[in-house]
Formats: sequence, structure tokens, C-alpha cells
Amino acid sequence: MQQISDLNSIKILSPQILGINQPRRKSLPIIQSNNSFVKPVRQSFVTNHRMMPQTRCMVLMLLGWAGKEQALETTIGIIAKHIGRSRRQVHRYLCDAIEEGYLFYSRTKDHMGYYTGIKIHLNFSALKPSQKRVKTRRRCDMTPKAETNSKSIYKRENTEQEQSYMDQLQVIMERNKPIPE
Repeated sequence: MQQISDLNSIKILSPQILGINQPRRKSLPIIQSNNSFVKPVRQSFVTNHRMMPQTRCMVLMLLGWAGKEQALETTIGIIAKHIGRSRRQVHRYLCDAIEEGYLFYSRTKDHMGYYTGIKIHLNFSALKPSQKRVKTRRRCDMTPKAETNSKSIYKRENTEQEQSYMDQLQVIMERNKPIPE
């Protein structure tokens, strides 16, 4: 299945503004989709006007990297490369997110004591919506019919003893039928 942005007819309809005073970002190639998504986030995080807009984008990217809510070990340079900003600007974004309470980070060192990167801990309770348990199974008084193999090679005819027992059960069931009112 193709993405809408991949269709050539849509690319023709997209505005191609050829001007002298365009920002450099307009000359960059269109990024192809790799079908990666960010999990749901709180609306209060997305609409927080106290944060810089690029801080929001960086935290969303980090949230996607975090996967199953674990700490991230990375470098400021790697984050800067992925969001297309300088390391100094990424440091500002990290400080902005710390001020708002969305994350905190610490430096990581190697065995010699040299700094090797940062370890980012996201505040998932401030970023993700609370998970409500959804009851997926209906409570019923009996379980549904088991899925068994019904191939004919597994079926056999009743023996005489089994057949006589089944006939006796049938007679009892006929005798105990409820009386219609």
C-alpha cells in the first residue's frame, strides 16, 4: 500500500514555490515515510504553550525511542542529528523539558571517567494518558465450544456397550421432559 505522499499525482499538486528569498529548508528533499509512529500522548503535553515547539518534537521523538518505558542512553549529538538542530540548541531543548517536568538526564561515563553520553529518563506519567483496563472478555456461565479436530480418521463408531448406555440416557431424557402448561 502506498502512502499518499508517495503518489506522483499528489506531488504534482503540491505547491512548488520558486522564489529567491526562500528558507534553506524548502530546498531539502521530502522525507520518505518509514511507517514509524509515536504512541498516544497527553493533550496537556501537546498544548503546553510554555514549551518551545521544537522541544515538543524532540520529546515526542524520545518517547518513540523509549519503547516500553525504559531509560534512553544516547548522546546530544545523535539527538541533534535526528532533529536537524545544533547540539547547543538540543541542550536548550533538554533544559526546557526539564523545567516543565517531562524528563531528566544524567551524564554517562566509561571506566576511565570520560563522558560518553547521556541517559534520559522520561516522565511517562506526565506524557502518556492513563491506561484504563478494558474488559475484553465477556463473563458467561460456560466456556465456548472447544476447537477440536473433526477429521473423519479420528471418529469411530460406538461399541455395543456405549450405544446401549446412550440409548438408556435418551430414554431418561424423554421421560424427564418438562410438562407444557
